Amino acid sequence: MPRLISVNDITPDDLSSYVVLFASMTNPVSGKADDPNDGFLPGAVKFDLDGEGSDHTSPLPHTLPAPDKLAAQLGRLGIENTSHVLIYDNLGMFCAPRVWWMLKSLGHKNVKVLNGGLPAWKAAGYPVSSSLTSRSPATYQPVVEPTWFCNSDKVLKASESASPLILDARSAGRFNGTAPEPREGLRSGHMPGAYSVPFGDLLDVGLALKPADKLKAFFNARNIDLSQPIICSCGSGVTACVVGIAALEAGATNVTVYDGSWSEWGGNHHLPVENANV
Repeated sequence: MPRLISVNDITPDDLSSYVVLFASMTNPVSGKADDPNDGFLPGAVKFDLDGEGSDHTSPLPHTLPAPDKLAAQLGRLGIENTSHVLIYDNLGMFCAPRVWWMLKSLGHKNVKVLNGGLPAWKAAGYPVSSSLTSRSPATYQPVVEPTWFCNSDKVLKASESASPLILDARSAGRFNGTAPEPREGLRSGHMPGAYSVPFGDLLDVGLALKPADKLKAFFNARNIDLSQPIICSCGSGVTACVVGIAALEAGATNVTVYDGSWSEWGGNHHLPVENANV
């Protein structure tokens, strides 16, 4: 089942075959929220990662909701287990992969990310709507697949044994500890043994994910063996999913996302950290 769909392979008329999800969140680095004046894909409903798309009983941002909670939210958005879902975001390739990853963790089969998101849609000359839509509620029955996400215990074991490989989606400055973290109280640096894979480096002109052959070349140039199991991390488990999809597109078969990511690791002084000063 394809993970991505290009604007070259879809038309506005095709949207009627999908539940279109607008993945939305405030960028934690820039502090910029999505602007409704940007418009929406016709027929889109909003999946709010800052709202019901996260577990607010957790002290960490963007924590994966419990399966029954997430399933209930999908049902309220009119999504059934058999629905064909198309996810996009306003930045091109930022938080839509996180929502894709969440649906996969519930066993959803028919779900794709619009590569390039709203910017690519507009660049193709396709129409946008000035408002979101609403759908009739549905029933969603989760079929939990726990391998899509992991916790700090698995990451700690990986950092001690060099397997699985840890890929960090944050900027090189944050990875090296030379740039500050956008969230207060977090140490600077990275997990021991992790590879720096800034998610923006995987995108063409900062918008769409690069073709598979270019992604393979990217990972090969950094001596990242995609035949190995992989853990993806970032600031709060969102852009880690961009790296995760990129790894899958490039040929990886065993990829999981560290849900707590640096928000958890960097705030826990019992977990080891490496940085440019160590």
